[in-house]
Amino acid sequence: MTPRQPPADRRPAGRHRALLAGLAAAAIVSLLLSLLFGPALQAAEERAGDWVWRLGGQKSEERRVLVVDIDEKSLAEIGPWPWPRSTQARLIEQIAQLGAREQILDVVFTDPRDDDASLLAAVAEHRPVLAQVFALGASGPGTGLPQLSEQAAPRVGQPSGALDWASCPAPFSEALGHLSNFPALAALGDMPQGRTGHISPRIADDGVVRHQPAIICWQGKSYPSLAIASLMRATSETSLLLQRGGWWDAPWTLGSAGQALPALPLDERGNMRVAWRLHPDSFVSIPAADVLAGRVPTDIMTGAWVLVGASAFGMNDTIATPYSGASAGLLAHAQILSALVDGHTPYTPRAALPLQAVAAALGALLLWLLVRLAGQGGGAARDAQALTPSPMLRMPVYLLPLAALAFALALVVAHAMALWLADVWVGWLLPALFVLLAGVFAGTIEHARSRSERDRLYQHLASYLPAPVAAALALQPPSSAIRASTRQVSVLLADIRNFSAYCEARPPEEAAAVLHAFFSAASRIVQAHGGVIESFQGDAVVAVWNGADDIPLPSATDEQHAQIHSRQAVAAALDLLTESLKLLPDPAPAGLEPLSLGLGLETGPAMVGSFGLASRRTHTVMGRTITIASRLVDLTMDLAHPILVGEGMAAQLGGQFSLGARAGGSGTQETQHLQSMGTFLLEGLRVPHHIYAVPLDALAAQHPPAPGDDQAAQPTAHGTA
Repeated sequence: MTPRQPPADRRPAGRHRALLAGLAAAAIVSLLLSLLFGPALQAAEERAGDWVWRLGGQKSEERRVLVVDIDEKSLAEIGPWPWPRSTQARLIEQIAQLGAREQILDVVFTDPRDDDASLLAAVAEHRPVLAQVFALGASGPGTGLPQLSEQAAPRVGQPSGALDWASCPAPFSEALGHLSNFPALAALGDMPQGRTGHISPRIADDGVVRHQPAIICWQGKSYPSLAIASLMRATSETSLLLQRGGWWDAPWTLGSAGQALPALPLDERGNMRVAWRLHPDSFVSIPAADVLAGRVPTDIMTGAWVLVGASAFGMNDTIATPYSGASAGLLAHAQILSALVDGHTPYTPRAALPLQAVAAALGALLLWLLVRLAGQGGGAARDAQALTPSPMLRMPVYLLPLAALAFALALVVAHAMALWLADVWVGWLLPALFVLLAGVFAGTIEHARSRSERDRLYQHLASYLPAPVAAALALQPPSSAIRASTRQVSVLLADIRNFSAYCEARPPEEAAAVLHAFFSAASRIVQAHGGVIESFQGDAVVAVWNGADDIPLPSATDEQHAQIHSRQAVAAALDLLTESLKLLPDPAPAGLEPLSLGLGLETGPAMVGSFGLASRRTHTVMGRTITIASRLVDLTMDLAHPILVGEGMAAQLGGQFSLGARAGGSGTQETQHLQSMGTFLLEGLRVPHHIYAVPLDALAAQHPPAPGDDQAAQPTAHGTA
């Protein structure tokens, strides 16, 4: 004999379908969001990157790049800006005497003046790197700059320091205007030992400087940034080489033919990403007034790159950084210089989108494995799980969104580590958004599917158990403990007599139809009178009143409530007997005793609850009250009365009942007295019990024959004629 296989658990398959639906929905929504809100998502990712810089900013003192600051103190001591050119020339000479390796001026001298000779002489002698500014239009999303026309853009001074390229390559932006040094000074920047770099930033929509163009084009010529010009000046490099990067490299790399310069990674638009690795407090800032007055240590600038700029209020050189909403613009150049010296300029590889796709696929795989592990096993393992349910099979629906959130956080951490350890900015928002949406959608779909399945199971459970019991069990975890209580109940037990012989003589389909009609009528009648069907036992029905915790009536005492449900039980018995006359076959098939109904009723204490192991339990009502009702059913044939009542219910009724009472209180009520049948020692019990019956004349009055009918329809000693 082949052993019966346990039913397969369909929940994992349902979860897989929910996950696939969630992944598909997440992919569609992520694509729509990226198309509709791409710049906003990119800005959000950049702001998250600001937190990475801010939380991990190094506060170690930076001695290689020093700042000579034209600050409020210097203006108060020397005078308002602009200073005389002789004062500026003296500042250049003082820095050179202090042993600076390179001087980098974050100052533009746009207009010629009468005292330019001293400044020109100082620049010609010490060769500092000069600065100039180019006006850029809004050439792409996230520039944060207003759209300028060529007519509105300023064109002051003379640009200098162009590279020896024949033309300006495609990735670099074309300037609309410029603020450059006056011609005589610009000519020094074009000399072999002179260098000029632009200080034009890329300002994002939120005002934060995160990128700077490495090269800017103007009238077919290419002009490097201040940091690149400084590096060329320090290495005596005269030519740069632009190359296309590999898949794991930046889209473009800017180096030198002689490899004197480290390869500088650029994005598709030719921008450098600013590495805000150093906290602003890491840079040593020396007031310009102290340098001019000789109040600085003689060795503090020896071998250092000295950046001269302004932080004083009103100098129009304020930018927003990840550390502050208002910082001196020279800090951006100091950060770029420090990163160039260390070779730690961040970049986004060309394979960033494929890498993000791989990250999204890993997140989807994680969710799939989670669902897979929740329903793991096959063959014997699955059979064992079916016999002994695993806690993993009951995976809570919120686990998928939580796992997706954990994966998104892991992507943030991985992105931050890649940025700090490998200078790689891959991007994390789109894959994290996809996995989060997939987890939320899959969890929502699984919750809806589980809720629908649970409601369906509850409906099935409520059809096999009393509805209040099914509702209580649906809210409780399985348990092997006894969950029962003793309650004062009224019990109705109805049994079809001679049904076994009927089943033996008639086709099974016919017997099943009779039983189905009887059970349906019993359920309807008992429920209408406030009771619940406790169980169907063969061809018998067990109905209970006050068997659930949500019944008693709040306005009735225990004694009054017992009287109420006793009367309800008697009324249900009368209606059920009347209904049985319509349902049971009449006349009986040839050679068979007629089918009749015997009913036993009793009120008293009973144990109501669930018993058995957590894997197989039953809900039942047990105790002396149930036993008495069962024995009364057995006596209905011998005592020639279809409805017998125990002494407990008779006491609650006061020996009388209302004839004509129906569910809902309709009908004219007539009080009738129970008929005493004497005292009997019931089988299995040690104490005799007084038995009462509903009188036959009362039953005849309950369902009188129709006009023209004979008395055959009236109850007899056999229950029906």
